[in-house]
Amino acid sequence: MDSQKNDQVKSDIVRPARVAIARCQGYQAEDVKAAMRMAVDDLGGIGKFVSRGEKILLKPNMLSPKPPEEAVTTHPEIVRAMIHLVREAGGTPSVGDTPGGRATERILKNLAESTGIRKVCDEEGVEFVLLIDAEKFPVPNGKVAKSFELASTLRSVDGVISLAKMKTHAFTGLTGAVKNLYGLIPGLRKAEYHMRMQNANAFSEMLVDLAECVRPRLTVMDGIVGMDGDGPAAGRPIKIGLIIASDNVHALDAVFAELVGAEFDCVQTIAIAQRRGLLPRSPPHADVSGGGLDEFRIKDFKMPGSPKPFARIPAAIIRVASEGASRKPVFSKSRCDLCGTCIESCPARALRRGERIPAIDRGKCIRCYCCQELCPNKAIALKRLPARSLGRAAWSRTKRTLGRRIV
Repeated sequence: MDSQKNDQVKSDIVRPARVAIARCQGYQAEDVKAAMRMAVDDLGGIGKFVSRGEKILLKPNMLSPKPPEEAVTTHPEIVRAMIHLVREAGGTPSVGDTPGGRATERILKNLAESTGIRKVCDEEGVEFVLLIDAEKFPVPNGKVAKSFELASTLRSVDGVISLAKMKTHAFTGLTGAVKNLYGLIPGLRKAEYHMRMQNANAFSEMLVDLAECVRPRLTVMDGIVGMDGDGPAAGRPIKIGLIIASDNVHALDAVFAELVGAEFDCVQTIAIAQRRGLLPRSPPHADVSGGGLDEFRIKDFKMPGSPKPFARIPAAIIRVASEGASRKPVFSKSRCDLCGTCIESCPARALRRGERIPAIDRGKCIRCYCCQELCPNKAIALKRLPARSLGRAAWSRTKRTLGRRIV
């Protein structure tokens, strides 16, 4: 209890970070650049974040090889606009990200081509960096992770500017400024973290540790067209018309959550940042420029399913309750072409090739939703299953747990 009181005092005296919001109704290059400049200027100008001669990695959200109009990835014009701003400050930009599955040269080049970001890099004469190799980066103050295997490229740049996408996420509620940094863990190394942190609270603690490790100098969120519903890949593109920027990833996500009406306890990275004193607990959570929050609130924004505030519930109870409360992957026979992406990317090895669709061992499924997130055909829906199926899954999970204890 004493530590909780200390956390309360610490977080209440945190000075609100600055978040800037600018309107932008489309992806015309000049409109995007003007809106981004307005937002960044409200934060002090690009010169506050980039010095002459510095090398800066621009990290967009490049979840999967989807065209920009599907709103799965950061739009290439957002990348172009930031390239121009970094160069104006005398910096040298490069661009890089990795998807959730394997990261090979062929896969990353296809990713860059499909998302339209490779074309922008070629037109602007900027290197698209292949984030394949990894090195260990320490996090001395990490709560659940004391180090991360991050892209080796981070050793050769002076700083990171994150270019996030405004989307929902079936596992973490929202995916924005903090979650975007997960792409700096190359390829299938991401699966290791899903296996180690199998509930949303532990996973979110890890994401906050990651944000403290990377500490991007600036984050700009592409909210011109975002995604709601079953994001981050199978949701609904929704026109929002905003670009949001901040030098504090937690404050940016807090403003994102407030704009769409999401409760902070359902976006656990925000709640965790508050408990750690990285973000004020009490409003205002950020000093917002560009207008009051009421002016920008987004109507009819649909959250994915019903993320629950489990942070203070014992882990044993969470495991039992979540069998019934959480949704499970269900495959569509009409959309699935057995490409194998989900099988390859499943951290728990709960999937195997079936005759028409992948077969799933629900006792092994850890509900990270990587399969749904990475499916190229939107062939996986997240649904609550009948009691009989839930019972089989719960019994299978119990047997595995008892087996480990006996051993």
